[in-house]
Amino acid sequence: MHCFWWDKTVELELGESGGYSCVKSTREAVEFLLLRWPQQDGRAFAAAKRTCIQALDGKVETEKARRAFIKAAEEAHISLRSH
Repeated sequence: MHCFWWDKTVELELGESGGYSCVKSTREAVEFLLLRWPQQDGRAFAAAKRTCIQALDGKVETEKARRAFIKAAEEAHISLRSH
């Protein structure tokens, strides 16, 4: 099964423990957005869901999905270790 791996991992800091979660692919980003995202609203959040799903369908490049995911994290005030 193709996971649409990203060239560079996105590391998100979640919770007050300071632990990071690594997102390495578009498929992981979709799962993260749908199941673990701290807020289920916002324009960048909606755009990231849409763009990541389109990338899984082969309609947009995986790098565009990665950038949309990062914008959604910034909108949600999630700290990023790398991007």
